[in-house]
Amino acid sequence: MIRIKPVWAMTTGGLLTVVACAVQPGETSLKASFAEQIVSLEGVADFGHNDEELTFSGPDGRGGTGNWRVRIDSAALEPRDDERASYEGHVLSSWYRNGELIEPLGSMSGLPDAFLDAGVAQDCYALWDTASNRWDW
Repeated sequence: MIRIKPVWAMTTGGLLTVVACAVQPGETSLKASFAEQIVSLEGVADFGHNDEELTFSGPDGRGGTGNWRVRIDSAALEPRDDERASYEGHVLSSWYRNGELIEPLGSMSGLPDAFLDAGVAQDCYALWDTASNRWDW
């Protein structure tokens, strides 16, 4: 069950509307879905966004909570020859925990498992599900 906190509803209502009304894949719906994946995680609170930047508190990977800032550096779509998943979306982002940049170690993310298990990281992708008209991480 996804719990959307009242802060999310008040601060990002426009972002939710983009996802709910999306009938075609695009960079805007991809970014909104990326943000939605983060906010749906247990332990994420005080979510806010400003253009390409997301802020929230959430799991720090050390058994506590950290203050996070995520900068969406780019979002791109690639068409696929698959009628069930017609597009692949790529999101590149920079993640900061308590003001410190979390750098990937080669192909390993360096982010807490809670984020990785939800399909989000510094370099991640989603597939556009044509049946449900939504991104699948």
